[in-house]
Formats: sequence, C-alpha cells, structure tokens
Amino acid sequence: MTKRSSKLNEEDTIATLALSDLNHEIQRCILGFETGGTSQGRKAFYDRLVWLEKIRAKTHGIPAKRRRFGRK
Repeated sequence: MTKRSSKLNEEDTIATLALSDLNHEIQRCILGFETGGTSQGRKAFYDRLVWLEKIRAKTHGIPAKRRRFGRK
C-alpha cells in the first residue's frame, strides 16, 4: 500500500521532531484554523493543533494552551 499523504501523522514520528519544526507545524495549524475556508476545514486544523500541542507538552515540557473550538 502506498503512503496517502506526506504530512506527519504518527505520534512517535512527531515526537522526534525538533522543537522549532514542531512549533512551525503548530503555527501552520493556527493559521489554518483562523483563516480556513469551511467549518470542517477549521475543525480539522483545530483538532490537529490540539493534538500537536499535547505532544509538544509531553515531549518538550511546554504546557498546552487551553482552547475551545469556536472561541479565539
């Protein structure tokens, strides 16, 4: 089976990223969440953002921000 996407999807792969790369991916998700087109697209960016911040908190000790979908 071929790879479906080149995006980082597995938690163990993301946990090995350098902090600067992880922060870059988080910033990309924040931008997509704030400026995404459809509500489904914004929700997908939001879910990934929360997931990435949780991994960053676990691996690098930077606390994740408390977020609620639909609030800025």
